[in-house]
Amino acid sequence: MRDCSRAALGAGARGAYAVGMKLYRFRYSPYARKVQMILDLQGKKYDLVEVAYGERDELARLTGGYVYVPVLVDDQGAVLTESRDICERLLAGDARLVPPPWEGPIWAYQDWVDGPLEDVLFRIGSPAVRDAWPTPWERALYVLVKERKFGAGCVDAWENDRDELIGRARKLLEPTLRTLAARPFLFGDTPTLADAALYGNCAMLDTADPTLLGRVAEGLVTFTRRLEAYAQGRKG
Repeated sequence: MRDCSRAALGAGARGAYAVGMKLYRFRYSPYARKVQMILDLQGKKYDLVEVAYGERDELARLTGGYVYVPVLVDDQGAVLTESRDICERLLAGDARLVPPPWEGPIWAYQDWVDGPLEDVLFRIGSPAVRDAWPTPWERALYVLVKERKFGAGCVDAWENDRDELIGRARKLLEPTLRTLAARPFLFGDTPTLADAALYGNCAMLDTADPTLLGRVAEGLVTFTRRLEAYAQGRKG
């Protein structure tokens, strides 16, 4: 994996993507971090583009108007959007990350992570994500996007309710943490799509505020570092 600067997105990425795989992300996006982990577990070579939150012009041109992340440009130059669709494309025929006969439970777990679990965890992380944007414009845009969906003052409310949200997250994660206390990864000794999905949300919290993941559960910190070490070994 090679990092591309923010400037790369506005300086010709549209023409450059044909030479190899490229992943566009926000650092805190759990969906983008899930896709990135899958690429790392598969040992794929790709360029990583950190999209500036308030500068998505090139992303819109690349996709024909879609301005969310992740966006993956594959080795053939095809532009892929929507994290689940990207995962399905990457994992087609991959019996290591979606081993039979566990396809159903693995995909069901990833859908649970991307739905009910993410709905709680992103609220825990959002105030710190807001505060981390480097410009007033990006912070204001981030709050505007959230308030259009969840109502005025939602980010401040989530900050005030953080302890209660952490309690909800712990309750949701109790079965997961019991599994991870008994085995290295969710479905055994090697990671699957399910682990990549959980990692995406862990990475979101860890990026927003390094203290948050441990506040939810120290077992998630251990899991996150274990999976990162495994993926690093796959990249060689």
